Parts: sequence; structure tokens; C-alpha cells
Amino acid sequence: MGIIVRTRKIRPSTRKSTSVNYRVDIAKVGKDDTLEVKVSHESNSFLRTYYFHEKDIAHKNNISFKVIEEEPEIKLLWSSAQPYK
Repeated sequence: MGIIVRTRKIRPSTRKSTSVNYRVDIAKVGKDDTLEVKVSHESNSFLRTYYFHEKDIAHKNNISFKVIEEEPEIKLLWSSAQPYK
């Protein structure tokens, strides 16, 4: 049982304004592993860490989230799996 860490940076400067979905590669997350996803933003202090049980992401190659930037808040909406923490 291990913790597998993935990081993603929200980069609106390099994306079209309509491109708000981000993918996280989880193909190598194994049985009994915990996935830790750290999400930051390129231009502010936003940093969130999310945890997923392997049982919730089993047999998937990736999970994704949608970024909603509503000043002064940033929200992430997860699809295909929900973090437990």
C-alpha cells in the first residue's frame, strides 16, 4: 500500500478560455494504493490536495476535473471519481 502523488497546475495563460477541463494520469496507481492529487494555480496562491481510494479509481487510466474561476474563488468539479478528502 503506497501513496501515489500527481500534480497539476491550472494554467489559463496557455489555454483557450473554453478549455477548463484537466486530466490526471492514474494508469500506474495500483491495488491498495492511495492517490494524492495536488492542484495549484500559475498566478496565485491556490493549492489544494485531494485524496482518492484505489477502489474508487480502479480500472481507469485517468480522472479529470473542471475548473471554475469565479473571483475571488476557484472551484474544482471532479468527474469520473470523487475525492474522499
